[in-house]
Amino acid sequence: MTTSNERSLAGSSDPAARTAGIILIASSVLAVLFMAHHPTAETHDAAALAADIGGKASLSRLVHGALIALIAVQLFAFTVFCRWVGAKRSAVGAGLVAYAIGTGAMIGAALISGFVVSDLAAHYASEAATESQTFVDLLRLSMTGNQALAKLGVFAMSTAIVLWAFALFRARNALWIAIVGLVAGLGPAIALATGVIHLDVVGMLLVVIAQTVWNLSVGILLVRATR
Repeated sequence: MTTSNERSLAGSSDPAARTAGIILIASSVLAVLFMAHHPTAETHDAAALAADIGGKASLSRLVHGALIALIAVQLFAFTVFCRWVGAKRSAVGAGLVAYAIGTGAMIGAALISGFVVSDLAAHYASEAATESQTFVDLLRLSMTGNQALAKLGVFAMSTAIVLWAFALFRARNALWIAIVGLVAGLGPAIALATGVIHLDVVGMLLVVIAQTVWNLSVGILLVRATR
């Protein structure tokens, strides 16, 4: 005998679900690749910092612009996933709200890091050395905003993943994905809250990898279940 949850997953034939699965798989792999090419500043000297960041502005805009696009298409894919699982279920609907909040926060963080900071660097790179401290102060303010948004994004997305994992626990052939979701959701959130990781380039890459494992699992589930 199967439960209603089992029937809803096993019997769904939403044609958009397969597309959503493919989107999740492709976008997640691309996100890891772009994060691996995330530029970093190689100097701490105030006078040279603007020139260093400004010289990498084009790459930074490309990487962050691509990440923004990938985050957006993943939100679309998870919207389809929620409809496929059962958007009227409280855990599924609440998870979608949390993920949407996380998406907005991550886009804000990427805009600051990739575009606001790049534009500031491009401006102050041509200013006199006496203005370097002003740039450093503005950079510090910008990165404070970036970190606040990125932390909100991680916690909100982790909450969404955990809620969706709970929703999948009773679904046929999805227990392993539910377990993956609990690990992928709780792991980054706990590591960030306890200070094990910080949201620098390396820490953010680790978060993206954890979320990628979840995204690939859901993508495979959607593709296989709708063949």
